[in-house]
Amino acid sequence: MAVLLLTGDDDLLLLREVERRLEAMLGAEPDLTVDRYDVAELEHLPELRTTSLFGGRTCVVLRGVEAIAGDLKAEVERYLDAPSPDADLVLVARGTGRVQRIAKRAKEQGERADVKRPADWDDHGWDRVVGEEFRRLRRKADATAIAAIRTHAGTEPAAIASQVGSVCATHADVSVLLAEHVDAVVAGHGRASGFAVADAIAERDSRGALVALRGALDAGEAPLAIVGAITYRVRQLLQVRSGASPKEAGLRPGRGYEDTKARARAFAPGELAWVHDRLAQLDLQLKGSDLPDGTVLELAVLELSTSREVGAPFNPLASRS
Repeated sequence: MAVLLLTGDDDLLLLREVERRLEAMLGAEPDLTVDRYDVAELEHLPELRTTSLFGGRTCVVLRGVEAIAGDLKAEVERYLDAPSPDADLVLVARGTGRVQRIAKRAKEQGERADVKRPADWDDHGWDRVVGEEFRRLRRKADATAIAAIRTHAGTEPAAIASQVGSVCATHADVSVLLAEHVDAVVAGHGRASGFAVADAIAERDSRGALVALRGALDAGEAPLAIVGAITYRVRQLLQVRSGASPKEAGLRPGRGYEDTKARARAFAPGELAWVHDRLAQLDLQLKGSDLPDGTVLELAVLELSTSREVGAPFNPLASRS
């Protein structure tokens, strides 16, 4: 393999696939030299046409290819016209809309693999995601433990990884992990998941959203994973509001889709767009605020779950029939 393009819509699932591919490559070629770069930190493509200083092949992993531009983009395109047989180039992209030529040439010169996030209703797919997290940590978990992680983490890969890691670290001496081990670590108030918070926000239930948030935080849920779950659910509401099909919105046809349509209709004109913008602001606050993450999240969740007239002053006591 001289060129590999990995694409997908979830950073963690993409990272896991990169890790799996590199592990296989290193297993087949232990002397392989692997260098990892983000597009944002490079001005030029690292040298791939000269032999590694250590005598083995070189592999360059280039992340964030969806945003590549300028001289670096031109260099990658030229390299893909005639890639070196003595080196490997792994391109990682969240999408290929702006890099169609790179995507086409990468597929022609090597391999393209799309890392797809399972649909919300794909139980087998999500069981596999959870199981792979346990296997990555070289731990055994039975079906009840996998089901318990899914109950708590929902369909958010970052939350799944965080909770699996916490369970494995807490029960390091257990040979086979069970549901009771999972619940002992991640059980909070109700369903300790960012998606419980997201669902309460979508239902405009401020009290329920705050209780779910406290449960998720107490269970060790990462703040950014909670924001990711809320953002995912809000995007579904926006998609359904704009007429997307169940498949396009990642929803189960039937009641699940109809429930989401009803939730979307409950938002006032412009309110969903405001919520989306507020989530972007929340993401920045969590990365740079002097306030505790829990406080920043509580304030934001209260605002996000309270019905509002866009442009009017915020009133936490407001409600709409």
